[in-house]
Amino acid sequence: MTAQNKISVYLVDDNDVFLKTLAYSLNERFNSEIEIKSFVTGEVCLREIQINPLTAADIVILDYHLNTEIAEALNGIDVLRKIKKINNKIIVIMLSAEDKLQIATDCISNGAYEYVLKSETAFVRTQNILKNSLEKEFNSKIMKITMKIMEQHPELYKYIEEMQETIPDDGFGDSEVTLKNLKTYYDSLNTMVNKYVVDHPIAVKN
Repeated sequence: MTAQNKISVYLVDDNDVFLKTLAYSLNERFNSEIEIKSFVTGEVCLREIQINPLTAADIVILDYHLNTEIAEALNGIDVLRKIKKINNKIIVIMLSAEDKLQIATDCISNGAYEYVLKSETAFVRTQNILKNSLEKEFNSKIMKITMKIMEQHPELYKYIEEMQETIPDDGFGDSEVTLKNLKTYYDSLNTMVNKYVVDHPIAVKN
């Protein structure tokens, strides 16, 4: 996750027009929740991930066919496998222009979170899948920071209980919590912990 507490999303596609259009589409819907980096080759994306394997990317949206005119270039499945080997927790969404069951099966069996056909509904489907992925990521990060508070700063836990009571729902019932509210809740937890560490350096050190 980035310093701004946004989810880091990498886009990988050798079609520059599609890449820019996808980035624009996702930014329009998730601008406050994500930070996008775009790559036209899998090799460059992998180098970026290898620099910071645990924090570089939360989600990768990856084309199945990459640099098909370059014989030695990695294709999407190669990149998917390498990403999962570097950090299996990175969520990978695969894209392909080919509507073939074998391709979809190949992607999922190698660890892809979902497979999206590049059709007229591709951007909408990708947005919806990304929303589900983002919710999964924020829930995971909320769990981690909550466990950190319970283990390292139990005196703050009472504030977590108060915060949970003030989280608004999205109008569809108590069980529905929007992506925006998940992010707001995570940001609140993160800010609270960081402020406590700054304000109580001796207590934290001990």
